[in-house]
Amino acid sequence: MGNLQCPAEDAAHLASIARDICPFPNYNPSPHFFNMLSINSSNHLGNHYAAVQASLTPPQLETFTQSLKTTVGREGKVTLGGVGVVALSLAVLFDTLARQAKGEWLSESGPIQGLFVRDLTGRYPPHVYTVSEYLRLVPYIANNPTRMREESERYLRQVLIDKQDVYKGKEDTTGVNMMLGQFFERGLHIHLLRIANSTVVDEIVKSVKAPQKAEQNPSPKESDAETGVGTDSVAKTRKRRIPAPERFANFQLNCDAEVASKEFLAEVQKSDNQTREAFVSCQPFNGHIQKTWMHYIAGLVWLDVINQQNTNGLIAQREDFDFKVNAIGKWAQ
Repeated sequence: MGNLQCPAEDAAHLASIARDICPFPNYNPSPHFFNMLSINSSNHLGNHYAAVQASLTPPQLETFTQSLKTTVGREGKVTLGGVGVVALSLAVLFDTLARQAKGEWLSESGPIQGLFVRDLTGRYPPHVYTVSEYLRLVPYIANNPTRMREESERYLRQVLIDKQDVYKGKEDTTGVNMMLGQFFERGLHIHLLRIANSTVVDEIVKSVKAPQKAEQNPSPKESDAETGVGTDSVAKTRKRRIPAPERFANFQLNCDAEVASKEFLAEVQKSDNQTREAFVSCQPFNGHIQKTWMHYIAGLVWLDVINQQNTNGLIAQREDFDFKVNAIGKWAQ
């Protein structure tokens, strides 16, 4: 990369200018992944539930609440709904039902809109479809221990298989989606340890043949083979000199990068102090960029996303989610 001390907010600011000149994917995934698969998942889910309800008109809220009852039952409680992958599935459910209450049409299959990162052609890796399918299913089966265990085992196995199909991918969006897949996989692994036992989980992992190693591509020191970069936090990673991300990821730039880079530099020079200061802050460590400024700026924001840390909850973390307690309106019996 370049100057490893470049703050994420400065990189994001420069990227917003660069994208106006040369479109490239937005690498920021839904915050649900980081919020619902964290140790504070229950608080995040409760806040999200309240925010979604507050965004609806009274008639929309009534429709939304009725749809929740139809999905999870009139008792309004979901087993382990406040933690991990179940919390993530409920966050997705809230968004889906709220949009439907507002009259929007949403597909009931395929990648969940806005949850993963789509490339410029609209493609996603295989595990995105598997994860989306599981998250749509969970609210209907979370209160059925046997079914929940069986389906969670089946989907963990399928996610592990799906990973083998994308190991050799070098696309920028593939790296981000692989990271999200890892978060989900760890979350599902932990959920199974809550409802099953370690032997069951170990057997699933062992039953899936280990993926073949990716082709030898230039990669950062202490890298993660799946994403091409280390799993350390951004602050820690930026203290090292690591190879430029464009050496091991193909950035999808919808422009002539050379021409766009010249336009970008001209735009920075005539911009306000904030932009010029951000540009100085994000200068390459040795003053040299690997390809073009467009590749370099895309790489900065890509690394900021890739290097986000996720703190999974402890296996002992157990909390149901009660819709009635958290409902804004009346949850009639």
